[in-house]
Amino acid sequence: MTTSFFLAGVMQGSRRDIDAADQSYRLLLRRMIERLRPSAVVHDPHELVLRRYGDRVTEIRGALAAATDAPVIVREHLDPEVLELLDVFHEMARLASASDICVVWLPGHEPSMGTAAEMYGAFQAGRTVVTITEMRYNVAVLSCSTVILPDLAAFSNWLAKDGDSLCTTS
Repeated sequence: MTTSFFLAGVMQGSRRDIDAADQSYRLLLRRMIERLRPSAVVHDPHELVLRRYGDRVTEIRGALAAATDAPVIVREHLDPEVLELLDVFHEMARLASASDICVVWLPGHEPSMGTAAEMYGAFQAGRTVVTITEMRYNVAVLSCSTVILPDLAAFSNWLAKDGDSLCTTS
């Protein structure tokens, strides 16, 4: 059986830039999954967005910055580039809910609204949501996680030993 994984985690966080957080955790998670589950399919939204936009990333960032500087934002008046980015946000949330396991990376105590949307979608779809975080007190994390792990070592252990028993795919 091939298991699909969705890599959710802080991209923007509370920053204004659309891709300001360190994304190196994604490669670590991917390598760990591929080592322990060689037949797995890994969906990485950061990778998918970069592949889709390529050299347009700077243009999209500029359009987003311009749109968010307005005192009032009306969705239907946003530039097509920004609307496209918003559609991608929804697409990634749907992909998270369609994947067997949503792996969530929330380091330290930095919340992420996009990650919360992906977690919620995956949890509502009956998927396994594995959250790697110290934010055990956060109601959204507690409500939308199947299992909460403290660090990458614990995730590796879970993946090697318990991953299949908790997988709630339909």
